[in-house]
Amino acid sequence: MDSSVGHVQTPVDPRDVALMKLHDLLAARNAPKPGSFISLDEDQKREYFRVARQRNRAKVRAAPSVAATSANINQALADAALMILATGAPGADQVRKVLQTIFAQRPGVPIAVESKAKKGKLKPKLIARSDQ
Repeated sequence: MDSSVGHVQTPVDPRDVALMKLHDLLAARNAPKPGSFISLDEDQKREYFRVARQRNRAKVRAAPSVAATSANINQALADAALMILATGAPGADQVRKVLQTIFAQRPGVPIAVESKAKKGKLKPKLIARSDQ
């Protein structure tokens, strides 16, 4: 049996057809391109960032030296302070004072940091890379 029997089809206004065509063209123009970052779902974005971090780490490891970025300079200074504190070298008192000032509300932190540094539980990050 024909299912269209009993249904009256209303004619579509040609202006509506033109308006829908314009809408479709504008939507297609502004739509993200297939494979673009914005078209990825959350799992795909997570994978994208995982691969990007992996590539970046490999590039950093392959570089002949550490880039002189603010983050790397801060890390190098942190490595130096950690080594001074761990070995009790000259300047260890100043490093302790800095830790005490920064963690004034948490007096156990400076002691714990020094203890972990001496036990080797806190390790310098950049110094190991520059020894290669």
